[in-house]
Amino acid sequence: MAISTRLNRKLFVYGWPVAVTFVLGMLLTVYLTQRISDAEHRLAQSRFAQVAQHRIQLVDAMLYRQLWEVDALRRFLTLEPELDRRRFQTLVRLPERIRMAAAWVENVPRSSLDDFLARMTEEYGPSYRLQPPPDAPGSADPVLRLYPVSYLKASPEHRDLTGLDVGRLPGHPAAFDQALASGQTVLLPLEPEASRPAASLVLIAPVFRYGTGTKVIDRHFGNLRGFIYFQLDLASLLQSVAIWPKGRLETPADSDHSVRMLMTAITNDGTTSRPLYSPPDFEQLPGLNYSLELTLADRLFRLTTYPEHPQRWHDRSVPMMMFAGGTLGATLIAGYLALLLFQRHRSELRVSRHTRELEEANAYRASLLASAVDVAVIATDRDGVITLFSTGAERLLGYRSDEVVGHKTPMDFHDPDDLRHWQHTLASRLQHPVAQQEVYTAAIEAGLQRSQHWIYRHRNGEQRQVQLTLATIRDDNDEALGQLSVGVDITDYIEAMEALQRSDHLLHDLSAEVPGVIFQFLLRADETSCFTFISESVLKLFEVTADEAKNNVRALFCRLHPDDKEQVYADIRRSQQHLTPWVSEFRVQLPQQGIRWLRGESPPRRLSDGATVWNGYISDITALKDLEFKLREQATIDPLTQTFNRRHLSNQWPQAMARYRRTGVPLSMIMLDIDHFKRVNDHYGHDAGDEVLIRLSHLLTRAVRNTDTVYRLGGEEFVVMCEDTPLSGANTLARSLSEKVRNSPMPFVEQITASFGVTEVRPNETLDAAFKRLDNLLYRAKRSGRDRVVSSQNGAQLATRDDPGR
Repeated sequence: MAISTRLNRKLFVYGWPVAVTFVLGMLLTVYLTQRISDAEHRLAQSRFAQVAQHRIQLVDAMLYRQLWEVDALRRFLTLEPELDRRRFQTLVRLPERIRMAAAWVENVPRSSLDDFLARMTEEYGPSYRLQPPPDAPGSADPVLRLYPVSYLKASPEHRDLTGLDVGRLPGHPAAFDQALASGQTVLLPLEPEASRPAASLVLIAPVFRYGTGTKVIDRHFGNLRGFIYFQLDLASLLQSVAIWPKGRLETPADSDHSVRMLMTAITNDGTTSRPLYSPPDFEQLPGLNYSLELTLADRLFRLTTYPEHPQRWHDRSVPMMMFAGGTLGATLIAGYLALLLFQRHRSELRVSRHTRELEEANAYRASLLASAVDVAVIATDRDGVITLFSTGAERLLGYRSDEVVGHKTPMDFHDPDDLRHWQHTLASRLQHPVAQQEVYTAAIEAGLQRSQHWIYRHRNGEQRQVQLTLATIRDDNDEALGQLSVGVDITDYIEAMEALQRSDHLLHDLSAEVPGVIFQFLLRADETSCFTFISESVLKLFEVTADEAKNNVRALFCRLHPDDKEQVYADIRRSQQHLTPWVSEFRVQLPQQGIRWLRGESPPRRLSDGATVWNGYISDITALKDLEFKLREQATIDPLTQTFNRRHLSNQWPQAMARYRRTGVPLSMIMLDIDHFKRVNDHYGHDAGDEVLIRLSHLLTRAVRNTDTVYRLGGEEFVVMCEDTPLSGANTLARSLSEKVRNSPMPFVEQITASFGVTEVRPNETLDAAFKRLDNLLYRAKRSGRDRVVSSQNGAQLATRDDPGR
């Protein structure tokens, strides 16, 4: 009974502090678990918003790129009067991962339908047919104007639209009218239908004849050549961004999380229509989502992003680990407290056990010192005389232990000059003189006892660089018994570091003189990458410091122009796969310098671990690119009249002759020269003469057909190439041009006239031969009184102003 009572008393005395400690620990654990769970939820919201915003920005960039492609193609077609199927296929570029189609839709009046069909038969053969839309409403009266697809470039799985009259598709007439009226690109969203199960976006851009004015009255069906028609499949666009592609050099932090995207159109009053695109089997649930409004052409859209797997964004492991750890911690603390309370009577046994362990440790330390041949351990007594000289010290200094112990002090092994340097340094630091035997004590007092650089002198006189650590040996009463020094020979290490520094300085000096960036780029097998070396000149070319580029590859790759980024990645991937040199010309967008052109060259090398390393060079070629663009423009465009020049005519002549031989349809040329143009310059000045040339070029461009081309040969001399035109048609056109020149208003009161030479090109005739015949005809027009049209028909019959056939 007494034993039971004593046991219950001990349980009560020692048990209640343990219980209270455990309860308080559990309450704190529950509180911290709840706070961590709330923080994890907020973090998931923030992380998903970053990933979703990045994906939406990718969609916006892709849509903007396609709009840019449409504008670029429209500008080119405005200046290019002749377009064929091969040229269109060359001009249009389609992304690989998105289903889309780019088409040239011509404005074909009903009266010109036969000519259009004949031209398409030449391009496609007899298989070309007009395709009325399957769901177009029937009408007894034929339409006055058709909009068939002339040329098409589409993804392999896209529907073939060649020959389809898209002007009769639902919603298209209004879109075509809007594009014609505004003169800008119009966006037409197409919702899913039976014939088209996937929603798509259509970009419609009007193309007018060259020289059409910017006023509303100038934009009419007579000047309209057609429409550029881009149809983009929403499913392939959004799915290509929702699931991040593998093998990219840079990926977002959460690239393993796929998302789902929902696109809806926003009307002019701010309301949203039913979704244009929603993922398959999609169920909109509350929780993580992110929305952003995008503008494309004249439309506004809202793109909402949801996580594919919402549960992956909520990491429950940390709160659970916190709860488990807190529970375990509270249990351990309570158990430890119980252990302390119930084992107080065993403290003396523990002390005795620790004493025995300390003795064993001392024995182990002695054996360890004896075996440490690379570490010099020297101990002294109160007077500084050596009492311990380890095997490592013997090897470092060349003395035996029995020669040193009891006879020498550590100061006997220091280099005298280095010792005096330490005396001076410590005296300045402690503000009192330091004797030679007190150097170790002063160093410990000044806080320089750990890993300081000292110089020892070997027995043979050789200096050894030593990293020395000092300590004071004390007894249980904190009385100093002596000093302990532990030294490591770092002579070889210092020599190697100095050689390496010299090599680094040499490499830095050499790379600083090179007018470009020298780099070493490493792409590991796990697709991570880094710059192991990059010269300081990267700051000039990329406006990124060398340290920033080494620490974060994205800091440099983010400078790449969005239109060139994919090509640079593809070039790097191709070089990695085939081990061929990486050569790439690309643009960068810099905060200070703007857009610059760079060229990179680097041969790859495969490492044993599967990684690939490139050693290469990047230079600035902006000046060369600017010169190239200027020369290309100057080579084909007359700077004053903005018409094509003789060089462009020489380039187009082989194609025109090949078409002539292939089709057998005649090709004619008209050469005209302004009469008495020198009088205009002499009487009214060269500014008035330039204005006459500009007005004449505009008159010619507007008066000829869209298949005809106007060239300025130089001075006041122009040539009109009339493809698919016999001599009689060219004569008619020349007489019409002569009348319009005569009646055209000029920047002075007098009227101007022009002399014309007209001829039909002979098969296999050279351009010089045709020009020679035209010069002779033009000379005859000048000699016969000017303001004349002279052609090679009927023995060079002369046509005057009074010719009744005009």
